[in-house]
Amino acid sequence: MSSDNLEYKNRIKQNESAAEAYTARKAKKNEAEMALVKKAFDRCENIETVLDAPCGVGRATILLASMGFKATGIDLGDGAVKVAQRELEKSGEKATIEVGNLESLHFGDQAFSAVLCFRFYHHLPNNEIRQKVISELCRTAKDYVLISHFSPYSFTSIKRLIRDKLKIKRSIQHATTLASLTKKFESCGYQLLEDIPQARFFHTLHLAIYKKQYTL
Repeated sequence: MSSDNLEYKNRIKQNESAAEAYTARKAKKNEAEMALVKKAFDRCENIETVLDAPCGVGRATILLASMGFKATGIDLGDGAVKVAQRELEKSGEKATIEVGNLESLHFGDQAFSAVLCFRFYHHLPNNEIRQKVISELCRTAKDYVLISHFSPYSFTSIKRLIRDKLKIKRSIQHATTLASLTKKFESCGYQLLEDIPQARFFHTLHLAIYKKQYTL
C-alpha cells in the first residue's frame, strides 16, 4: 500500500474515543454543514431512500432521517459506527447504521434513491481511488449522488497551498476543481445539477448534486 493510501486509511475512526471526539465539533460549524446538506436535498425530487457514505458519527444520517427519508449510514471505522449508533439512539430517529467500505459497497445496483458522500472526498489521495469511490456511489444510486468537495479557489485552500509550498505545514486535505469532479461523474452517466458553496471564496467546502441521465 502506498504511503498516501496508508495515510488515508489511518484517518478512519476505528477507535471509539477518536470517534467520540468528533461529536464535539463546534455547534455553529455543525449547524452550517447540516444546513448545507439540507439545502442540497431540498433541491432533489422524489427521494425515499438515502445512503450516507461514510456516515462518521451519524450527523447527516440523523438529519436525513429527521427529514423523512429512510436513511442508512455506513462507515469503515468500527469506532465511528458504534458512536453513530449511540447518537442515533439518543436522537430518537429511526435509521440503519452499519460497517461498510466505500471502495466496494455491499449494496445492489440502484439500491437507494440518493447517495450522500459528505466530508470524505477531500481525503482521497489520488485519481485512481477517487474514480473507484465515485463509480461505487453512482452504481448504488438510482437518481442522485450528492458529494462534498474542497474548492481550490477559496481563501482557506490558497492558505493551505502556501503553507505546503513553504513547508510550514503539509496539508492532508486535497482540494479539487469542480470540472475534474464532474468529468469523473460524467464517465458514470451523471450530470451536474448544482454546486452549492458553504461560503463562496471564503470557505472551501462545497456540496455538488449529480443526477443520473437516463436514455430512452
